[in-house]
Amino acid sequence: MNPIYFQKSFFFLAFTFLLAMVMTSCAPEDDDNPSPEGRNKFIGEWNVIDGCDKGNYIVDITEDNSNTAQVLLYNFANSNASEPDTALVAGNSIVLYTQMNSEGWRVSGTGDYSVEGKIEWVFNLTISGSEDFCTATYSR
Repeated sequence: MNPIYFQKSFFFLAFTFLLAMVMTSCAPEDDDNPSPEGRNKFIGEWNVIDGCDKGNYIVDITEDNSNTAQVLLYNFANSNASEPDTALVAGNSIVLYTQMNSEGWRVSGTGDYSVEGKIEWVFNLTISGSEDFCTATYSR
């Protein structure tokens, strides 16, 4: 048998074996897919200390059954709006994308879940044309 043919065959078989090992050892990860469990830490009633002179109040965050990556915020910024505001959850962040609530306030902001039972918010409010940049701390 030709030694060059033997070497090429050996390298081809070795390469095929290694390729098969690499391909079968890779399992898809579900970490990139949002899951309801990711938002569970945000669900519930929160005591709010507002840095924008809105006082202390309660916000209730519930699941949005139409989207597993979303939550509904009742009484965001002490608005007493008749409809909840909608936010997206990604990991330890909650994003309140710009929207007009049922009281006619334009709201947007982000919150970071840091310590168990605490969310630090930075948000923007526009009420009757007056814009405020605010902070708030949510705790249980």
